[in-house]
Amino acid sequence: MKINGQTVAAFDHSTGSSIRGNLARLFHYGEGSAVMLRANGNGSYRGHDYGSGASFKVKVHRKRVDIFDYGESAYFAYSG
Repeated sequence: MKINGQTVAAFDHSTGSSIRGNLARLFHYGEGSAVMLRANGNGSYRGHDYGSGASFKVKVHRKRVDIFDYGESAYFAYSG
């Protein structure tokens, strides 16, 4: 996941598709659904996936992103 100002670009390896847009409104091209993402400060974000109906939280570290998916009640870590 790359966040540059208000622009977000990510890749969902499970579907082989991109997620792009600005912080307030992203689009998941593999699922054909909108994703909302809002900054909380200090590399923390909260969001909602309208395709799955699940909320999530994100913490961005230097080269790692940690995501907690409330719908699955699980943590996911991505690095790059």
